Amino acid sequence: MDRNINHSDMSDVLRDMTYGLMDNFRRAILTCDLNKKLYHQPLWKHIYHAMYWFDYWCCTPQNYLGADFHRDNLHSLDMESDSIVTKEELLNYFEGIKAKTTEYLECLPEDKLNEAAENCDNKSRFECILGQFRHVSFHLGNVNAVTIEATGEWPYVSAREKDFTHDLFE
Repeated sequence: MDRNINHSDMSDVLRDMTYGLMDNFRRAILTCDLNKKLYHQPLWKHIYHAMYWFDYWCCTPQNYLGADFHRDNLHSLDMESDSIVTKEELLNYFEGIKAKTTEYLECLPEDKLNEAAENCDNKSRFECILGQFRHVSFHLGNVNAVTIEATGEWPYVSAREKDFTHDLFE
């Protein structure tokens, strides 16, 4: 299907799809066994890793929020942690990221999307956002695969903001 999209539609599409992507954090937290291990790390750590970097890059490093519970290397999948992060902590961090990202995207003018963002390795704001689609989808896909194998149920994957109302599983 070939359709022409004007600039204001593109900003709306970017926001809508980013809000859908973010909802997948909530869904993964609510559907997986957070302490089940994947590649020597509990699933909560895989989710936190993706959330940490989404928080850092999606709205540019100068807007990084950070989790109240963060400790050195907690976000690293290469290092084991003595800490345990709870469902409530992950959900609270998600809500903070969601609020920050919503405010950022609602105030981000379309003409700024292709400008290099400060402290972002010469990447545009659009590249920072789009890069997180790849990163988050990869990690949450792995988490969902473990959930599917363990439960026999397929977690629903949000594509757009309106998908928030869909059940947690297909």
